[in-house]
Amino acid sequence: MKIFLFTFYNVIQRFLGLARFKLYLRRSDVIKVIFGAGNTSLKGWFSTEKVFFDLLNINDYLKFFFHKKLDFVLIEHVLEHFELDEVRLIAKYLFEFTNTKCNLRIAVPDGFHPDIEYINYVKPGGYGPGEHKILLNYRSLSDIFQNVGFNYSVIEYWDEEGNFHSTYADDEKGAIFRSFKNDLRNLNGKPHYTSLIIDFYK
Repeated sequence: MKIFLFTFYNVIQRFLGLARFKLYLRRSDVIKVIFGAGNTSLKGWFSTEKVFFDLLNINDYLKFFFHKKLDFVLIEHVLEHFELDEVRLIAKYLFEFTNTKCNLRIAVPDGFHPDIEYINYVKPGGYGPGEHKILLNYRSLSDIFQNVGFNYSVIEYWDEEGNFHSTYADDEKGAIFRSFKNDLRNLNGKPHYTSLIIDFYK
């Protein structure tokens, strides 16, 4: 009975999500999408979940973005749940289905963060929530998207020497809540919980 109810709930969620998404696409001149949004909701952006949009499924891209391509994309702490080859495929699809003046703001846990507790929390097999499959740094993430044609600007990151860098000034291109600027764990002005954040563009 529980399995039936769970399946029925997913079917309803998919149906409602698809209907809302199609309505958003029809009514919007600028397409702003949050992939793997969870509870994140931003004004002017459409929040998606895997139940009705699968980042690995080319048919989902064709269904929604063949005629009207993406202008802004926001992906916060999602890609670490995929294998490396899957992230490469996602990057390829996003390049194909974004406009020439697009911006992709992507945030993942930072593999160069010097705090061992942070690393133990976010690494594959770590004690944090969810199943993380990869741990990226600014070099490895930028290489993946650059290899499919994107240019990039690193917004927030730790380097190999343990130095923190951030030029994150505003949320116009998408708010990253797990960032030095927005995460309440950094209220004392020290970068306790940060993300690797990169803006990709063509």
